[in-house]
Amino acid sequence: MNKKDKTILIGPWFGELGWELFCWQGYARKIAEEYSRVIVISRSGHNFLYKDFANEFIGIDLPLNASSDSWMCNNLPSTFIINILSSIKYNVNIPATNIGFILNIEGIAQTSKSFIEQKFVKFQSNTLDKNFDIILHPRNKNVGNDRNWNKGNWQNLVDLLSENYKIAIIGNHEAFSLNNVDDYRNISIEDTVSLMNRCRLVVGQSSGPLHLASLSGTPHLVWSTDYNRKRYTEYWNPFKTPVYFYSDMGWNPSVDFIYKKIVDNIKKD
Repeated sequence: MNKKDKTILIGPWFGELGWELFCWQGYARKIAEEYSRVIVISRSGHNFLYKDFANEFIGIDLPLNASSDSWMCNNLPSTFIINILSSIKYNVNIPATNIGFILNIEGIAQTSKSFIEQKFVKFQSNTLDKNFDIILHPRNKNVGNDRNWNKGNWQNLVDLLSENYKIAIIGNHEAFSLNNVDDYRNISIEDTVSLMNRCRLVVGQSSGPLHLASLSGTPHLVWSTDYNRKRYTEYWNPFKTPVYFYSDMGWNPSVDFIYKKIVDNIKKD
Protein backbone atom coordinates (compact mmCIF):
# COMPACT_ATOMS: atom_id res chain seq x y z
CA MET A 1 0.00 0.00 0.00
CA ASN A 2 1.50 3.35 -1.03
CA LYS A 3 0.77 6.67 0.57
CA LYS A 4 -1.98 7.47 -1.92
CA ASP A 5 -3.97 4.50 -0.63
CA LYS A 6 -3.59 5.38 3.04
CA THR A 7 -5.49 7.43 5.59
CA ILE A 8 -3.56 10.09 7.49
CA LEU A 9 -4.63 11.46 10.86
CA ILE A 10 -3.34 14.99 11.39
CA GLY A 11 -3.30 16.21 15.00
CA PRO A 12 -4.73 16.55 17.55
CA TRP A 13 -3.95 20.27 17.62
CA PHE A 14 -4.79 22.14 20.84
CA GLY A 15 -2.69 25.28 20.62
CA GLU A 16 -3.23 28.98 20.01
CA LEU A 17 -5.03 30.12 16.87
CA GLY A 18 -2.10 32.16 15.57
CA TRP A 19 0.27 29.19 15.76
CA GLU A 20 -2.34 26.96 14.20
CA LEU A 21 -2.75 29.37 11.29
CA PHE A 22 0.92 29.78 10.46
CA CYS A 23 2.71 26.75 11.89
CA TRP A 24 0.20 23.96 11.45
CA GLN A 25 -2.76 24.16 9.05
CA GLY A 26 -0.52 25.11 6.11
CA TYR A 27 1.77 22.21 7.00
CA ALA A 28 -1.23 19.89 7.27
CA ARG A 29 -2.50 20.98 3.86
CA LYS A 30 0.88 20.24 2.28
CA ILE A 31 1.14 16.78 3.87
CA ALA A 32 -2.43 15.92 2.93
CA GLU A 33 -1.59 16.00 -0.78
CA GLU A 34 0.13 12.63 -0.43
CA TYR A 35 -2.79 10.69 1.04
CA SER A 36 -6.13 9.45 -0.25
CA ARG A 37 -8.02 10.19 2.95
CA VAL A 38 -7.34 12.94 5.50
CA ILE A 39 -8.68 13.18 9.05
CA VAL A 40 -7.94 16.33 11.03
CA ILE A 41 -8.40 16.80 14.77
CA SER A 42 -8.40 20.29 16.23
CA ARG A 43 -10.49 22.45 18.49
CA SER A 44 -14.22 22.47 18.01
CA GLY A 45 -15.21 25.19 15.57
CA HIS A 46 -11.90 25.19 13.68
CA ASN A 47 -13.13 22.98 10.84
CA PHE A 48 -13.23 25.95 8.43
CA LEU A 49 -9.43 26.07 8.42
CA TYR A 50 -9.25 22.55 6.94
CA LYS A 51 -12.42 22.23 4.87
CA ASP A 52 -10.62 22.56 1.53
CA PHE A 53 -8.63 19.34 2.04
CA ALA A 54 -9.88 17.30 5.02
CA ASN A 55 -12.28 14.42 4.38
CA GLU A 56 -13.23 14.37 8.04
CA PHE A 57 -12.83 16.88 10.85
CA ILE A 58 -13.08 15.93 14.52
CA GLY A 59 -13.59 18.82 16.90
CA ILE A 60 -12.38 18.44 20.47
CA ASP A 61 -13.24 20.57 23.50
CA LEU A 62 -10.35 21.08 25.89
CA PRO A 63 -10.53 19.94 29.52
CA LEU A 64 -8.43 22.92 30.67
CA ASN A 65 -9.52 26.55 30.49
CA ALA A 66 -6.00 27.96 30.74
CA SER A 67 -4.88 25.97 27.71
CA SER A 68 -6.78 28.34 25.43
CA ASP A 69 -3.85 30.71 25.88
CA SER A 70 -1.03 28.21 25.36
CA TRP A 71 0.36 27.51 21.89
CA MET A 72 0.76 23.87 22.86
CA CYS A 73 -0.96 22.11 25.76
CA ASN A 74 1.84 19.99 27.17
CA ASN A 75 -0.03 19.49 30.44
CA LEU A 76 -2.93 17.57 28.89
CA PRO A 77 -3.15 14.09 30.42
CA SER A 78 -1.98 11.32 28.10
CA THR A 79 -5.24 9.44 28.69
CA PHE A 80 -7.13 12.34 27.13
CA ILE A 81 -5.19 11.98 23.88
CA ILE A 82 -5.38 8.18 23.90
CA ASN A 83 -9.15 8.23 24.32
CA ILE A 84 -9.52 10.58 21.35
CA LEU A 85 -7.46 8.36 19.04
CA SER A 86 -8.77 4.97 20.16
CA SER A 87 -11.88 4.90 17.95
CA ILE A 88 -10.29 6.32 14.78
CA LYS A 89 -9.00 4.13 11.97
CA TYR A 90 -5.90 5.46 10.23
CA ASN A 91 -2.57 4.34 8.80
CA VAL A 92 -0.34 7.30 9.62
CA ASN A 93 -0.52 9.89 12.38
CA ILE A 94 1.22 13.27 12.32
CA PRO A 95 0.90 14.60 15.89
CA ALA A 96 0.91 18.32 16.54
CA THR A 97 4.31 19.86 17.11
CA ASN A 98 6.33 22.98 16.44
CA ILE A 99 7.27 22.35 12.82
CA GLY A 100 10.26 24.64 13.06
CA PHE A 101 9.66 28.29 13.79
CA ILE A 102 11.55 30.04 16.57
CA LEU A 103 12.05 33.77 17.21
CA ASN A 104 15.21 34.86 18.99
CA ILE A 105 15.19 37.71 21.52
CA GLU A 106 15.46 40.22 18.68
CA GLY A 107 12.45 38.84 16.83
CA ILE A 108 14.49 37.23 14.05
CA ALA A 109 13.23 33.80 13.02
CA GLN A 110 14.92 30.46 12.60
CA THR A 111 12.77 28.36 10.28
CA SER A 112 12.70 24.80 9.02
CA LYS A 113 12.02 23.31 5.61
CA SER A 114 8.59 22.19 6.90
CA PHE A 115 7.71 25.78 7.81
CA ILE A 116 8.93 27.21 4.52
CA GLU A 117 7.14 24.64 2.34
CA GLN A 118 3.69 25.05 3.90
CA LYS A 119 0.75 25.45 1.54
CA PHE A 120 -1.52 28.35 2.42
CA VAL A 121 -4.86 29.37 0.96
CA LYS A 122 -6.45 32.79 1.26
CA PHE A 123 -9.57 32.31 3.34
CA GLN A 124 -12.85 33.42 1.78
CA SER A 125 -16.40 33.26 3.15
CA ASN A 126 -19.75 34.83 2.32
CA THR A 127 -21.80 33.43 5.19
CA LEU A 128 -22.69 36.88 6.58
CA ASP A 129 -24.06 39.65 4.41
CA LYS A 130 -22.65 42.38 6.64
CA ASN A 131 -20.36 45.27 5.78
CA PHE A 132 -18.25 47.24 8.24
CA ASP A 133 -15.52 49.80 7.81
CA ILE A 134 -13.55 48.68 10.85
CA ILE A 135 -13.53 45.50 12.93
CA LEU A 136 -12.02 45.69 16.39
CA HIS A 137 -10.73 42.82 18.51
CA PRO A 138 -10.88 44.08 22.13
CA ARG A 139 -8.53 41.47 23.57
CA ASN A 140 -9.07 40.63 27.24
CA LYS A 141 -7.24 37.37 27.93
CA ASN A 142 -6.48 36.17 31.45
CA VAL A 143 -3.11 34.74 30.43
CA GLY A 144 -0.84 37.53 29.25
CA ASN A 145 -3.23 40.12 30.64
CA ASP A 146 -0.42 42.69 30.69
CA ARG A 147 -0.93 42.87 26.92
CA ASN A 148 -4.59 43.85 27.20
CA TRP A 149 -5.73 47.39 26.56
CA ASN A 150 -8.20 48.44 29.24
CA LYS A 151 -11.91 48.54 28.49
CA GLY A 152 -12.05 52.30 28.82
CA ASN A 153 -9.51 52.71 26.01
CA TRP A 154 -11.54 50.45 23.73
CA GLN A 155 -14.76 52.31 24.48
CA ASN A 156 -13.11 55.69 23.89
CA LEU A 157 -11.79 54.44 20.55
CA VAL A 158 -15.25 53.21 19.53
CA ASP A 159 -16.78 56.56 20.48
CA LEU A 160 -14.27 58.41 18.32
CA LEU A 161 -14.53 56.09 15.32
CA SER A 162 -18.31 55.69 15.31
CA GLU A 163 -18.77 59.28 14.25
CA ASN A 164 -17.49 58.46 10.76
CA TYR A 165 -17.20 54.67 10.46
CA LYS A 166 -19.35 51.59 10.85
CA ILE A 167 -17.76 49.45 13.58
CA ALA A 168 -18.05 45.84 14.77
CA ILE A 169 -16.22 43.85 17.45
CA ILE A 170 -15.08 40.22 17.27
CA GLY A 171 -13.43 37.72 19.60
CA ASN A 172 -14.40 34.97 21.99
CA HIS A 173 -16.12 35.18 25.36
CA GLU A 174 -13.03 36.79 26.90
CA ALA A 175 -13.13 39.84 24.63
CA PHE A 176 -14.55 43.04 26.11
CA SER A 177 -18.17 43.90 25.41
CA LEU A 178 -18.53 47.52 24.29
CA ASN A 179 -21.38 49.99 23.87
CA ASN A 180 -22.64 51.48 20.61
CA VAL A 181 -21.04 48.84 18.41
CA ASP A 182 -22.22 45.79 16.48
CA ASP A 183 -21.27 42.77 18.57
CA TYR A 184 -20.00 39.70 16.68
CA ARG A 185 -18.10 38.02 19.49
CA ASN A 186 -18.41 34.25 19.81
CA ILE A 187 -19.23 33.65 16.14
CA SER A 188 -17.56 30.93 14.08
CA ILE A 189 -14.21 31.32 12.36
CA GLU A 190 -16.01 31.06 9.01
CA ASP A 191 -18.37 33.91 9.94
CA THR A 192 -15.45 35.96 11.25
CA VAL A 193 -13.67 35.54 7.92
CA SER A 194 -16.86 36.63 6.16
CA LEU A 195 -16.85 39.87 8.15
CA MET A 196 -13.16 40.39 7.45
CA ASN A 197 -13.58 39.81 3.72
CA ARG A 198 -16.05 42.70 3.61
CA CYS A 199 -14.36 45.21 5.92
CA ARG A 200 -11.72 47.84 5.26
CA LEU A 201 -9.52 47.37 8.33
CA VAL A 202 -9.12 45.00 11.31
CA VAL A 203 -7.67 46.60 14.45
CA GLY A 204 -6.20 45.29 17.70
CA GLN A 205 -3.08 44.32 19.59
CA SER A 206 -1.25 41.16 18.55
CA SER A 207 -3.71 38.24 18.75
CA GLY A 208 -5.15 35.30 16.83
CA PRO A 209 -7.86 37.31 15.04
CA LEU A 210 -5.24 39.75 13.75
CA HIS A 211 -3.29 36.81 12.30
CA LEU A 212 -6.54 35.55 10.77
CA ALA A 213 -6.92 38.90 9.01
CA SER A 214 -3.61 38.27 7.26
CA LEU A 215 -4.84 34.98 5.77
CA SER A 216 -8.17 36.61 4.88
CA GLY A 217 -6.36 39.21 2.78
CA THR A 218 -7.71 42.01 4.97
CA PRO A 219 -5.59 45.07 5.86
CA HIS A 220 -4.96 45.17 9.59
CA LEU A 221 -3.54 47.58 12.11
CA VAL A 222 -1.78 45.96 15.05
CA TRP A 223 0.28 47.08 18.00
CA SER A 224 2.79 45.14 20.09
CA THR A 225 6.46 45.29 20.98
CA ASP A 226 8.94 45.41 18.11
CA TYR A 227 9.70 41.73 18.78
CA ASN A 228 6.60 40.86 16.72
CA ARG A 229 7.19 43.20 13.78
CA LYS A 230 8.73 40.73 11.34
CA ARG A 231 6.25 38.05 12.38
CA TYR A 232 3.41 40.24 11.09
CA THR A 233 5.12 41.86 8.14
CA GLU A 234 7.14 38.89 6.82
CA TYR A 235 7.21 35.49 8.53
CA TRP A 236 3.45 35.11 9.09
CA ASN A 237 2.25 37.05 6.06
CA PRO A 238 2.46 34.72 3.03
CA PHE A 239 0.10 36.81 0.87
CA LYS A 240 1.78 40.14 1.69
CA THR A 241 -1.46 41.44 3.15
CA PRO A 242 -1.16 45.15 4.06
CA VAL A 243 -0.33 45.46 7.75
CA TYR A 244 0.24 48.63 9.73
CA PHE A 245 2.39 47.62 12.69
CA TYR A 246 3.15 49.96 15.58
CA SER A 247 5.47 49.41 18.52
CA ASP A 248 6.04 53.05 19.50
CA MET A 249 4.25 52.58 22.82
CA GLY A 250 4.49 48.81 23.14
CA TRP A 251 1.35 47.08 24.39
CA ASN A 252 -0.22 50.26 25.79
CA PRO A 253 -0.46 53.03 23.18
CA SER A 254 -2.70 56.02 23.78
CA VAL A 255 -6.21 56.07 22.33
CA ASP A 256 -5.35 59.22 20.39
CA PHE A 257 -2.31 57.55 18.80
CA ILE A 258 -4.29 54.52 17.61
CA TYR A 259 -7.23 56.63 16.44
CA LYS A 260 -4.97 58.82 14.30
CA LYS A 261 -3.18 55.80 12.82
CA ILE A 262 -6.51 54.20 11.92
CA VAL A 263 -7.74 57.36 10.21
CA ASP A 264 -4.44 57.78 8.34
CA ASN A 265 -4.30 54.19 7.10
CA ILE A 266 -7.95 53.57 6.24
CA LYS A 267 -7.63 56.40 3.70
CA LYS A 268 -5.13 54.30 1.77
CA ASP A 269 -7.56 51.64 0.56
